[in-house]
Amino acid sequence: MRSHRSSSITRRDPIKATRSAVLAMSAMLFCFGIATRAGTASLTNSWRGITPLRSSAADVARIIGLDEEPNSVASSGPHKVDGGEVTFSYLTPTLAKIYRAPASMTGKVFTIYFKPSQPMSRTDAALAAGFKRCTEDRDRTYYYFVSDADVAYRFSRGNDMVETIIYQPSRAEVRRLAVSTACVF
Repeated sequence: MRSHRSSSITRRDPIKATRSAVLAMSAMLFCFGIATRAGTASLTNSWRGITPLRSSAADVARIIGLDEEPNSVASSGPHKVDGGEVTFSYLTPTLAKIYRAPASMTGKVFTIYFKPSQPMSRTDAALAAGFKRCTEDRDRTYYYFVSDADVAYRFSRGNDMVETIIYQPSRAEVRRLAVSTACVF
């Protein structure tokens, strides 16, 4: 004799089961994609929230605590900050004309140069796989490791120590300008 309980068990519809599996897999991939992007977001061409061709002199003044913003100057710094010194180069009206940059880019940070206060060897820098070695033709003193995220480490050839960490405009942004460089700006 069969129990009433066992007869109430229903079989799952295969189409509904497939839909549920697809939805579960989609949700998992969506969450994985967010986690992956969050993990790679730490390596960008932004230093403490200051980003080349997006941040202004006013942003720099606010973030590093300057009393007044640097106006129409080619560079600002070095400024003592936690962990080292930072210097900013700006896209001046003259450079904007040379680079054929849109007027909206004038006055924006062009490149950020951070010089660590503590010595850092190439091993200490722990460069990820996305970094590629690059050398400038006329420069026999330094070499660079440049990432796809447009962050570059400048090393002294004599001792393989990090000289400067450089945050520069993205390759896509540079393609729109009349700028040519092998490694860094």
